[in-house]
Amino acid sequence: MIADSKLEASRLDFADALRVFLITLVIAHHSVESYVTRHPPEMVLPDPPIPRLWVFLWVNAGFFMGLFFFLAGYFTPGAYDRKGGGVYLRDRSRRLGWPLAFGVLLLIPLVDWVRYRASGLPPLGYWEYFVHDFLPGSPKPDYWPSDRRWPELNIGHLWFLEHLLVYAVLYRLWRILMRPSAPRSRSHLPPSNLAIIGYIVALTGATFIVRIWYPQDRWVGFLHFIQMEPAHMPQYVSLFVIGLIAGPRRWLETMPTRRGLIWLGLGAGMGAVAYLMIGSGAVRGLPSQNWAVCAFESTMCAALVVGLPVAFRELAVGASRMWRKLAADVYGVYVFHFPVVMAVQWALIGAPVAVWVRLVATVALAVVISFMLVDQLILRLPGMRRIF
Repeated sequence: MIADSKLEASRLDFADALRVFLITLVIAHHSVESYVTRHPPEMVLPDPPIPRLWVFLWVNAGFFMGLFFFLAGYFTPGAYDRKGGGVYLRDRSRRLGWPLAFGVLLLIPLVDWVRYRASGLPPLGYWEYFVHDFLPGSPKPDYWPSDRRWPELNIGHLWFLEHLLVYAVLYRLWRILMRPSAPRSRSHLPPSNLAIIGYIVALTGATFIVRIWYPQDRWVGFLHFIQMEPAHMPQYVSLFVIGLIAGPRRWLETMPTRRGLIWLGLGAGMGAVAYLMIGSGAVRGLPSQNWAVCAFESTMCAALVVGLPVAFRELAVGASRMWRKLAADVYGVYVFHFPVVMAVQWALIGAPVAVWVRLVATVALAVVISFMLVDQLILRLPGMRRIF
């Protein structure tokens, strides 16, 4: 997990470096959202949208959170076996539940209040907004826009932590119900090319079926409290489960280099084709409910999930002190980066430079400030290292 497995990950420096790479993509993703038209912006900027930049969001969404879920599942069995079921669940509740509660009570409503103040609606103080418009229970104001959710109670980008907490509980129940009668074998070979293709076919079918009712970017409250985007749930759930299977069998360490690099080439090539076709204007839209789009996304996702860890492993990325220091900050960066992104976007509004320069500066500054905030402030507060 982002918040787990520091002991196990110390044996896998490349996995830690991969997390650093992914969290950088997360920051870039949230930075780009306000500059495109195909995604509801978190911060409404006065700049005109950048044409076809939505391809960055689409390619990212096709794999990066799925790879995070795979890594989360990969280190779960080891943490569970080392700590025991009860301690494991208490540890997950502390590391995931406390930041989630902090986010819902302070971080997310603060971000939403800033968005509210920037939207041109009647001005409200933070506390008034939090009580009357963020939390349920008050009457809906007459001036509230019809296209804006009300009340605004949500967990924002921390949905990932909520999912990991739910999965931890389900994994604990699974281990209780399915007690192994013999030690689990750790000698299984990593999946063959045929097995990977079979997974792609299954993922394509499941994704296509779900998207008949839930296209991409439609979020729901499953069971009224689990915030999710159903369009990507087949990918997230399946990769977490595959990670659970892969971890005890050490697939990250044993995946053949040639096989992994072939899949990496396929995934990177598909991403490059997407950038070329959309960037040139040859493709003007990718309806998420189209079966070919589902197949493209599923293939690219599986290829990169197989190939990226192998590339990081073979390049020995992550062994240096700098990478380890950055890796130790990743979880905190995930939790705290979003208000940093919005603050940088706000600070650069009206800067006398081209919109592309403003966007690149936003990404670079948000990455640097987020890591510095966590490393120099958050982790130095009492008790924070027990959480982050």
